[in-house]
Amino acid sequence: MKRAPRVAAVVLAAGGSTRLGRPKQLLEHGGEPLVRRAGHAALGAGADPVIIVLGAHAETVRHALDGLAVTVVVNDAWVKGLASSLAAGVRAALDTSDCEAVLVTLADQPLVDAAALGRLVAAFPGPTGVVASTYGDALGVPALFARAHAGELTRLTGDAGAGRWLRAHREQVVGVPMDAAALDVDTAEDVVRLAQRSAACGEGEGDAS
Repeated sequence: MKRAPRVAAVVLAAGGSTRLGRPKQLLEHGGEPLVRRAGHAALGAGADPVIIVLGAHAETVRHALDGLAVTVVVNDAWVKGLASSLAAGVRAALDTSDCEAVLVTLADQPLVDAAALGRLVAAFPGPTGVVASTYGDALGVPALFARAHAGELTRLTGDAGAGRWLRAHREQVVGVPMDAAALDVDTAEDVVRLAQRSAACGEGEGDAS
């Protein structure tokens, strides 16, 4: 029987939500703030540790994680771009654990749950493997990087995220279909789409308020 890899998770939740105009980390879906929901999903997929990277509105967002068994890393340089938050989280994962792989996920993909992340972990091929979500024509996060590759993510700059690395190394990546990853919440229109999805699934119309 295949042994599950030791996985650390990095949840990126540092953005300023400029297009939305309010902290999207604190929007609710399924009765939970998105940032807490993302932490629960990573824990449910078996990740340990789960590192949540905060930046904008850090002190306010941190309270949404009270009582959750996660490690918070505050990236004061979040305004420099997504790469700085990714680097801060991955460094913390590599420095504080003996993980074999690092799972990178986002707080603003509310439909990605523990089962979805678990499929990525189950598809992990071994010490040099990379597994990424596919949705439509996209290849991106959530994604799982073997420790051998994770360090490369700390050298990205600007607004380059893990997706750029994945696309540049597509031939090394195992793709796992994940339609749930297609919805990320950036705008008021996305909030409406999330509320409509919630209502259709019977989760209540107020979940994305």
